[in-house]
Amino acid sequence: MKNLPYLNSAIIIGIILFQSIFIAPAINQLISTNEAAVFLRYIWPIFFIIIGLLSLISFISILKNKNQNSALKIYIIISLTLMSSCFFSVPFINNAKDLENELLWSILHMKTVFFTLISLILNILIIFKWNFFLNATR
Repeated sequence: MKNLPYLNSAIIIGIILFQSIFIAPAINQLISTNEAAVFLRYIWPIFFIIIGLLSLISFISILKNKNQNSALKIYIIISLTLMSSCFFSVPFINNAKDLENELLWSILHMKTVFFTLISLILNILIIFKWNFFLNATR
């Protein structure tokens, strides 16, 4: 269980890459705009919750195992915070789209894209830091 944060970061990286490379482009190519809107409103909150929960589990695991690596804790907390922010932005994004406020929708959408990218980078850093931390303690 000491390596749970490492495993969770790998899962988070996989989820983000899979969603970005395969799911999002396929939705826009394979289904109508109306169907895509319904599907995306369903899938994005789940996406943010899963990544947020994995980050929370990682943080709890690090605390439980008394891991003293501050950088890992900070990266995980930031990832959790960013994904929580994205999750709570979803209703505002949907409302902006419903009201045809394209400027607000674009700003909020780009915020979630940017936060997800930062979370991806942080989880890549967690894997590198974890490997460095393990090698340094051997």
